[in-house]
Amino acid sequence: MSRSLVRPLVDGYRLLSAIPGARAIFFRPELDKFGSRLRALGGIYRRAILRRTRIVAVIGSLGKTTTARAVTAALDCPDRRFSFSNYGASLALNLMRIRREDPYAVLEAGVAGPGFMAAYGRMIRPDVVVVTAIASEHNRSFPTLLDTRAEKVRVVQSLSKNGVAVLNGDDPHVRWMASQTDARVITFGFGADNDIRALGVDRCDGSAAIDVLVDGTAHRIASRLHGDHMVYPMLAALAVAHAEKRDLRSAIARLQQLPPTPGRMELIVLPDGTRILDDSYKAALESVHAALETAAGIDAARKIVVLGNVEEPPGKQGEIYRDLGRRLAGFAQFVVCIGGEHMTAVRAGARAAGMDRAAVRLAGSRIGPALELLKETVRPGSLVLIKGASTQRLRRITLALLGRTCSCRVKYCAAKAASCDVCPLLQAEPKWFENHFVKRCTWL
Repeated sequence: MSRSLVRPLVDGYRLLSAIPGARAIFFRPELDKFGSRLRALGGIYRRAILRRTRIVAVIGSLGKTTTARAVTAALDCPDRRFSFSNYGASLALNLMRIRREDPYAVLEAGVAGPGFMAAYGRMIRPDVVVVTAIASEHNRSFPTLLDTRAEKVRVVQSLSKNGVAVLNGDDPHVRWMASQTDARVITFGFGADNDIRALGVDRCDGSAAIDVLVDGTAHRIASRLHGDHMVYPMLAALAVAHAEKRDLRSAIARLQQLPPTPGRMELIVLPDGTRILDDSYKAALESVHAALETAAGIDAARKIVVLGNVEEPPGKQGEIYRDLGRRLAGFAQFVVCIGGEHMTAVRAGARAAGMDRAAVRLAGSRIGPALELLKETVRPGSLVLIKGASTQRLRRITLALLGRTCSCRVKYCAAKAASCDVCPLLQAEPKWFENHFVKRCTWL
């Protein structure tokens, strides 16, 4: 195992000793070498040990983690994840964390390239598959949405005739999957032709009351999640509970207690009334649009957006970033851009839409300058949306605004840790790793 976690060389053992409770660091390239063997072992474990456990697999391009958490709450089953990574060897390890006595288990399955989903289906043998959405994420591996859906549908096709496919009926690429399986199909969404249908959403003080129609009966969910796109995880969870003949009132009661997933449309209120809408975990283009739409609809005297890179932007980057600038000009009073050269296109788009040049500031690739700009412009009662690519770790801005010491200057971080909240690099000596890159790894 390489002793280096960051580049240039840093003593990985020193890092390990700084992680509370950690016993080992697995570097993704090393761990993934055993991926096929672990998948084979996971398949044996599923057939031999988990024969009576009903497994729900959550797949899709967006919203998997929140949906998996919602389904877990609705079914009232334990979350035994071994790793926050959701593909390859980590998925096999998560499967083998499930216990024989668990009646239900929920697994989130991501994809790293062509061919993975068929292997996941053989290993997991899901009883229920939830498909959240088909979007542009991973467009380097899957050039078109047709390619993406063709890969994702492999898990749906692994269902037996007694299985259940729970599909986002508002997404045409997901709805198409109903024609690719002999399993029972339940659709969810806002459209009138969905089996589990959202009739409307009333928003007040950061919460949402979702009216849902199930088999002709109306239910109301007082959700703690923010944004219309966060209605879908609730609908999916209710659809699974309904399919599994669980008591819907009890499922709704548990869903109403579900907090936002950290870094996914997480609303945090500071003592002075400043609200942070932290959506910093990922930034597929569709999720950026959804975050901007949500921020635009929130009542606030002053709206500030910290915008990072779009992950794997589909199409010409200049046009994509200029369009984001135009969208920002429609509701934001101040914008801080963190990222590469394409951030100039954000400013150009915002200016073309009438936003003052001084209201769009470029902070380079570091969070330090961005924090200085925020100190100058954030006022009591402001709304601050934070959105950027996962490797930028803009969660550090949220933590700094919350008063945490944040001396981390890593520019690019792909460590599979739960969050910057518990990362030992957050308060490490800047000279230790300035200008370094954290490689792909998982610590346990």
